[in-house]
Amino acid sequence: MDKFPSRERATSQTLAPRVSAVVVVRGVHENGSQPLDLCLRSALAEPWIDDLVIVDHGENDAGVSAALRALQADRRDVKLVTAPAGATAAGAANLGAQYALGRWLLFLEPDVVLQRGAVARMAAAGGGARTPWIVGGKLTDTDGRERRAIRAGARNAWSAIAVAMDWSAPPRRPARKGRKSEAIEPLQPARVAAVSGAFMLIPRQDFQALGGFDEGFATEAADLDLCRRAADAGGSVLFQPEAAGVQFARPYASKRQRAQSLARFAAKSAKTPAQRLFAAVAAPALATLIALKNLIAGRPPRPRRRR
Repeated sequence: MDKFPSRERATSQTLAPRVSAVVVVRGVHENGSQPLDLCLRSALAEPWIDDLVIVDHGENDAGVSAALRALQADRRDVKLVTAPAGATAAGAANLGAQYALGRWLLFLEPDVVLQRGAVARMAAAGGGARTPWIVGGKLTDTDGRERRAIRAGARNAWSAIAVAMDWSAPPRRPARKGRKSEAIEPLQPARVAAVSGAFMLIPRQDFQALGGFDEGFATEAADLDLCRRAADAGGSVLFQPEAAGVQFARPYASKRQRAQSLARFAAKSAKTPAQRLFAAVAAPALATLIALKNLIAGRPPRPRRRR
């Protein structure tokens, strides 16, 4: 990492902090730390990010943790905190938010590399939105293929099934011959049901008013729950396709953890008798669906970390 910020960044730091990036780091090995390094570099190079909060969530190689401590020692705009043992990913993200100084919070997965200018576009998208607002950006893999970053449709207990099966929206129809090609995606921010917590911007005041992430979620779905609560409070959940990031591949959470998290989302979102009935049996039902999906996709079980 560069020890000294750019001139543009130094100028921005003379003003009130704008955006704080919160990156939760867990289970990173030294031989696989390149995505993390690129993620942190991209955050520190982003003009709108005035401070970076890194949460050491555990199970990182000693060399990775040492490098994070060295980065904090080298830069005044980097804060490293350690999550307590047993903290969930949502709890670790909330801890990072407590140490953030900016008006807006950017939650960023440690395998996401920001495109320059992405944060400014996300903040502009939320400028005229109803509060509490949340804005997500576009994610692609290293080959340029778009990753799941948004959810359409209603936010209810049935959404847990869509997430478990990773159902996508219907593909767009190709443009007819002789007509102008339709845009693949809108250039303006679009209202969506939910955006990914891997690349999410929210005003700190709104985040605090919503109570932050629900720390009862073991792995995923805490972002879906936050988006649902923001919408229920009369706010806006937006997708800004002009804000982009590249996400490296990461190992999936265990089947049990995914099922438990999605079952919690189903229980919190259930409003009708049918949804409440589904929520009562959601954990085993979702575990079965996830196992079948993995079997069909040929995805091997997640290997256990050697101690």
